[in-house]
Amino acid sequence: MKQPHVKQVGSILLMCFIVVACAKIGEIDERWADYKGWTMTTEGRVITGDHTGTLGDVHEGRKGYREVYVNDIGLATIKGTAPYRYPAGTILVKEQYKDKAAWEKKSSPNLTIMVKVSDIEEEEEENWRFSTGYNSQAVKNTFCFDCHAAALEEDLVFTNEDFFKSL
Repeated sequence: MKQPHVKQVGSILLMCFIVVACAKIGEIDERWADYKGWTMTTEGRVITGDHTGTLGDVHEGRKGYREVYVNDIGLATIKGTAPYRYPAGTILVKEQYKDKAAWEKKSSPNLTIMVKVSDIEEEEEENWRFSTGYNSQAVKNTFCFDCHAAALEEDLVFTNEDFFKSL
């Protein structure tokens, strides 16, 4: 029997790696797959505008409408009072709509997701991971962290009960 060349074996291994990697990209992270069943912290309240003065075009900008869901792990903290310190395992999913009409239709929102992976007070940037879509992986993201650092005293989360009281 003829032995395969090293180049052929390498090509086959590369193709296998590409197939596995591509399959992983489109998978939904099970941690937030059922977020619609979580508590909507914005129930009966609308988040729109730019309350921090730093929003720019992010999260659909000033004209965007946003709704935020939290899993059970972070629910008591987000509904509580300051100081806000979320436990590891907290996940927040933000639905973003380009305007009021899209929000009213609930048509295809863009999603951003925050996942609290650890609770190291001295290394805040290591505590949270961010995902920019339902089918994306939660990763360390300096852009997201830099903006959310404005809410450092609230453990990087803007939409807590104190935030809603200020509206």
